[in-house]
Amino acid sequence: MEYILVRNPEEGAPFLEQLKNAPVLAVDTETTGLDVHRDRLRLVQIGAPGMPVLLIDCFSFLDGGREDGAAGQEKGTAFLREVLEGDKVKIFHNAKFDLQFLRKAGVCAAPVFDTMLAAELLRPCGGTRKVSLAAVAEHYLGEELDKTEQTGDWGGSLSASQLEYAALDSGILLRLWECLGKQLQDNGLERVAQIEFACAPALAWTEYDGICLDLEQWETLCADIQEQYEKSLKALYAFSGEPVFQLTLWGTQEAVDVNFDSNTYVLRLLRENGIRVPSTSRYSLAPYHNHPLVKALTDYRRYAKLLSGFLHPLPAQIHPVTGRLHPRYGQIGAYSGRMCCWGPNIQQIPRETRFRSCFIAPEGRKLVLADYSQIELRVAAQISGDVRMKGAYARGEDLHRLTASLISDTPSEQVSAAQRQAAKAVNFGLIFGMGAAGLQQYAAQSYGVDMTLEEAKKFRDSFFNAYAGISWWHHDLKVGSFREGRTLTGRKFLFTPRSGVADMANTPVQGTAADILKRALGLLFEEIVDRDWKIVGIVHDEILMEVPEAEAMEAAVRLKAVMERAGKDILRSVPCVAEAKTADSWAAK
Repeated sequence: MEYILVRNPEEGAPFLEQLKNAPVLAVDTETTGLDVHRDRLRLVQIGAPGMPVLLIDCFSFLDGGREDGAAGQEKGTAFLREVLEGDKVKIFHNAKFDLQFLRKAGVCAAPVFDTMLAAELLRPCGGTRKVSLAAVAEHYLGEELDKTEQTGDWGGSLSASQLEYAALDSGILLRLWECLGKQLQDNGLERVAQIEFACAPALAWTEYDGICLDLEQWETLCADIQEQYEKSLKALYAFSGEPVFQLTLWGTQEAVDVNFDSNTYVLRLLRENGIRVPSTSRYSLAPYHNHPLVKALTDYRRYAKLLSGFLHPLPAQIHPVTGRLHPRYGQIGAYSGRMCCWGPNIQQIPRETRFRSCFIAPEGRKLVLADYSQIELRVAAQISGDVRMKGAYARGEDLHRLTASLISDTPSEQVSAAQRQAAKAVNFGLIFGMGAAGLQQYAAQSYGVDMTLEEAKKFRDSFFNAYAGISWWHHDLKVGSFREGRTLTGRKFLFTPRSGVADMANTPVQGTAADILKRALGLLFEEIVDRDWKIVGIVHDEILMEVPEAEAMEAAVRLKAVMERAGKDILRSVPCVAEAKTADSWAAK
């Protein structure tokens, strides 16, 4: 692979016009590590059709190695901005990583074509399961890449093999762009690909900026939950008896005859107290959720999970440089297209005020919190074409109140809060094909609503009589021989012969809702790119921003408008409503 090593803007100047006039640029980076806030950008590789790959050595081009100091650094940044900013598409593999290091250098390299995201979208179309650059190049181009240098030392003098490796990575992106672009077009994935590509810069900046945690408040919460954990243990001891403790090698005490984390032990304890169930799962225990032993066990499990999964690990994940948490997002985290999150997973932070109040805006700033109203039900209405459901949304009615009225034969204005709560369980449970027994347990587990099996059957019959379009949609899924599904944007996923109505109904609905949120993030990036507005959290149907206090109301208006525009782009005949507010903490939502 032909390349030219560029150490300063003057050496790059002869190629500037050619790069600016190129139809597309292939961009890659090499860094001294994976942590954007502690590690450094070493190389930026830029390839264009018909010219050698430019390897820009950022140690001399941008950093302190420049003889002309800050002025030279500004020249280097200006050169990169002139090349990489603007409307020209930049090809990356895993753009989210490279965009963060480029942002640290003062460069916004959007819009993008991400070959990794393209490969993930093409998985159900005969693509490769693994989406590393090496795997994608081998699958689509038949070329083997030697990635040995990837884990080498990029902080010292660069060897010829390192430079060759860096140039090859950039060069191969141009060939993948042509191949994958055609594959996306042939498989009807162009629209969803554009949504994913536009979302990538927004996620990159979200990870880079992170979110602020009130550590003192969090530690107080830890102590409170620890106390509740101890109380739940005492409640369990009332059924098991006080345990016998022995000293471990590490000087702590360990119970030797009681183990509430052992399924075998818990099953035996349940049976001794008249509760005969096949397993200790939530599903099996749901019919007994009011029994004191099951209540104590449920509390114990919840508090133990909170302590081990969130409360204790989170402070250690505060970044030493920024003093903030930096959750990472898997853009296509599920085959439906929904995102996943880790390090920490703020998508699983409980909705309770005491948890969310710990996520705050720093002094002089505000959080802007926005979420979609009943987005998955609106998507189901669009996909199924149910006339009554679509009409209710068009008139701005409360669908949960309407369902409560229909299944209980109660005038809408007389529906009680308890009836509406039961209707929420009915709507969200039955829309995806739940049976009566499943509805009964789902209502108890998720909404605290007790209903008999007979009531669940009655509600189910009434629901499908009221919403005939949903009934026919489920009927078509049952009798059809579907082997693939699509979201409303064209995202493809495969079903197996064992896939039931619940899976076949839930996946396109959940996936379309995810596509709407990603479309909103892509549009939102255009709003924040030149302002001091940060996206600090993403939770399925919810977006959190952090902005200067004086701009909070404006940001709330813009966020609401962007989210509703994204919904309108995809849900053509069902209005999409977002609600936004400003606050000092996440708890306000």
